[in-house]
Amino acid sequence: MTPAFIGLDWGTTALRAYLVARDGRVCAVQPSMDGIIAAAGRFENAFDMIVKDWPSDLPVIAAGMIGSRQGWIEAPYCPCPAGLVEIAGALAHLTTSKGRKILFVPGLSYSDKAGVPDVIRGEETQVFGALYSDKGAFLLPGTHSKWVWVEGGRIVRFATFMTGETYAALKDHTILGRLMTKESDDADAFRSGVTRGFAAPELLLHTIFGTRTLGLFGTIAPTALPSYLSGVLIGSEIAAAMRHLGRAEELKIIGSHVLGLRYLEACRICGVAADIGAVEAAAKGLARIADKAGLFA
Repeated sequence: MTPAFIGLDWGTTALRAYLVARDGRVCAVQPSMDGIIAAAGRFENAFDMIVKDWPSDLPVIAAGMIGSRQGWIEAPYCPCPAGLVEIAGALAHLTTSKGRKILFVPGLSYSDKAGVPDVIRGEETQVFGALYSDKGAFLLPGTHSKWVWVEGGRIVRFATFMTGETYAALKDHTILGRLMTKESDDADAFRSGVTRGFAAPELLLHTIFGTRTLGLFGTIAPTALPSYLSGVLIGSEIAAAMRHLGRAEELKIIGSHVLGLRYLEACRICGVAADIGAVEAAAKGLARIADKAGLFA
């Protein structure tokens, strides 16, 4: 494979650099913990370090929080519906002190029926890297889970759920954590939580308190309570997303292997068809955006 460009998937806590062929195949990858928080004030140095062994004449395109207001340069949000044409047309440009030109992928914005705006930044690139037709539904689990719907080759709507961050806050900073001991992965407790959360998402604030009472009465062991709480939140997320965005024929799950499998199991419990999406979807998505922007012309 001949590398055609350098792709950067640069998020809040981590940076992943790719040496990528024109068709999106990865020639080499270099991970780093220099996310935008750790690299604040020294973005150019972090970039130089991670690509120092790669050809200096290759074009560079970056996606993720590096293009946010807290990043290296702000690439303003592109409103939905948006496809590769709209994204490629809204790329932000920067030239480093050494003369390297870098393109930054914009995030996307979407307002729901109540007029409340939502945003994604980085996930749109992964979605287009995992999209193999003109439509699809995608779940990108994480601290802030993103559910994304594509129609006619364009992202038409999406929603963010603060599931991971809520789980951490509840477990570590509320009374729910008082009965919990060192977390172990308990499949039965997780299944019970998913079922409960999915059945009544409107009762979530009530249901999560059950994590404490089930522990108080010895129904669930202290080591299994975190799994139950995780299940409740994920089950409620799945139900709410289905109601808010519409039920999907099949979800493609994009994300870390461990978390992806957890959500895949939760979808199975809820009767929602799902599968794991493309590996290294960010690199593939960057290749498609770069091609549409004429980077290979």
